[in-house]
Amino acid sequence: MNDYTGKVCPYCKTAFKPDDKIVICSECDMPHHKDCWIENQGCTTFGCLGTIESADDNDNSSVTTREMKLEDVQQSVGKVVYCTKCGAQNAGTSLFCSKCGNRLSTSAATETSTFQQSNSLNIDPHAYVNRQGDTYQKVNSYAHLDYNDTEVDADIQMLIGVNSDYYLPKFQEIRGLNKKNTWNWPAFLITPYWMIYRKMYVYGAVALGISFVLPLLENTIGYLLLLCGYIALGIFGNYIYMDFLKKKAIKVKAMNEPFKTQFVVKNSGVNSIAAVLTAVVYAFFIIILSL
Repeated sequence: MNDYTGKVCPYCKTAFKPDDKIVICSECDMPHHKDCWIENQGCTTFGCLGTIESADDNDNSSVTTREMKLEDVQQSVGKVVYCTKCGAQNAGTSLFCSKCGNRLSTSAATETSTFQQSNSLNIDPHAYVNRQGDTYQKVNSYAHLDYNDTEVDADIQMLIGVNSDYYLPKFQEIRGLNKKNTWNWPAFLITPYWMIYRKMYVYGAVALGISFVLPLLENTIGYLLLLCGYIALGIFGNYIYMDFLKKKAIKVKAMNEPFKTQFVVKNSGVNSIAAVLTAVVYAFFIIILSL
């Protein structure tokens, strides 16, 4: 059996473990978690119509996704899965925790996978073709991407925390299509507080300072500039957040325990208390100045 340990599953973006159930595509030889293949209803390589095959060289079986046995899948509908990291309850078909973004256990995900319609934005920036032993060559259309670092990618997912089911597809779209513009409503409507909520404290402080200074101009130019800035953050907010997380993830990779765990706990997820307090203090400050 080929050793895919350490390689990245293109669907869930997590590294393969020795005990994972792994299958490969008959056309492009892309390895996937078995449950990821089932959930995606096929290979994640864009445009690939290959069938599922066992990763074991001794097993020559090849079947399409819909020909796979569905007994375990059907039995799991309606069940719940509890996150091993935060204890939150998730739907039985979930692969990731809806609260902290942690990947649910492979066994649980396998038992609770069900067929769902493929995500139209599920473009794989880690697509590989032409298997040669344990090495892979990138698809030419994504050759410009330098983002197949397993540990950094996994740490980004861990650092997102809340709403990872929103941000992961956005990041995947940004990387896969090589673009920076995706819309984020909170980044547009409440730019400084969104940044602070997402623990981008320095960015949030700068945005709050600009929001205070620009309206002080004697004419409408200040308000127009402020509006333009908010629109720009709505467009590029997801890219800025992804870049911010990537820098944090690179730091995490270079750390050793126990500093790594301490850093992740401090920097992952969100800080709603800081965002609310900042909004209250800022509003109070504005009221005082207006008296």
